[in-house]
Amino acid sequence: MFLPDPSGHRDVALGLCRSAGRSLLVLNARSAQGLAERFWDLPGGTVEAGETVREALGREWEEEVGWSPTIGDLVLVADGAKRHAPGAPPLYTWRTFVVSVDAPAFGAMHAPGPEIEKIEFVRDGDAALRLSAPYHGPLRDFLAGRGPRLATVDWLEPVPDVAGSPIPSGLRHLLVLAAAGAVAESALVASETAAARADGVPAARIEEVLLELVPYAGFPRALAAFAAARPVLGPADGSAAGPASEAAVADRPTRGAAAFEAVYGESTARVTKGLAGLHPLLPAWTKEFAYGRVLARDALELATRELLGVAILTALGRADDALLGHMRAAVRLGASRDAVLGAIAVVPASAGPGKRAAARAVAARI
Repeated sequence: MFLPDPSGHRDVALGLCRSAGRSLLVLNARSAQGLAERFWDLPGGTVEAGETVREALGREWEEEVGWSPTIGDLVLVADGAKRHAPGAPPLYTWRTFVVSVDAPAFGAMHAPGPEIEKIEFVRDGDAALRLSAPYHGPLRDFLAGRGPRLATVDWLEPVPDVAGSPIPSGLRHLLVLAAAGAVAESALVASETAAARADGVPAARIEEVLLELVPYAGFPRALAAFAAARPVLGPADGSAAGPASEAAVADRPTRGAAAFEAVYGESTARVTKGLAGLHPLLPAWTKEFAYGRVLARDALELATRELLGVAILTALGRADDALLGHMRAAVRLGASRDAVLGAIAVVPASAGPGKRAAARAVAARI
């Protein structure tokens, strides 16, 4: 069950497959405080728009364990909310439907799906120990034969001490905003904007992240993101577009070329040649617009912009070469490899199945 950072509400379908005192569990990575952590869980995932719980469960089992399951009865429902403190507004809520699934033959084990590391049948007593995530309490009680069939979870997670984290709290907010804006998750953009402002992130930095959507995801996604964030940010006052950030038109090619070279380093000539091979106008357009007009603006550090690019391209998917280039640029400009992995981990599940796993595979080539 993937629980993304602030994202409204999700319904989740999980399949409980038991045989001879054992339960089937999968090991996979989840996003926690901007980093990927490994948890054992039941196979399953988010119920997509237009799906029933049974349809979602069948799809998720095919993706995660390679089986077309025989789906039985509903055995447990758990309503949950994650908060930073008792009584605080929820960061997000979820409802988990746990449904029985018939066990296949043990010899029918298939290779794990792209976001799954292991599949195991685990003794029920040991399964309760492995189910250690904050949302697993009702499931542990069910496996132990106690607890109600309709349960609640109030997950309290204090604001973390980020002193040693590769993703400080303020940057984490910006990365979530970038990924959410890239895939038009307007509710998440609005809630994360509010969380960022409450955490002391200046409005100008938030606005700059939304402007950075233009060269990566296009004007329509940037406009939708601004429409979601503006009620939280308040009226636009134009302060972020002052002379310190907005260079004269004549200076944009120079500033853009300098930023482009800072990003690509010794690969600058090769990347420029590759762009020209796609179309003769692309090198100038890339340097003058994407870099000179947007990425060279001094409202955000260039290393931060490259991490934002990693989050945006992960959310968009299917851009491995560009994604690898921006990962390498982030490291070249001073970000750690863990920070790059953190930028992947905060991309919400709603961006699409397999997006984070695909980006992690690209990151292995840094």
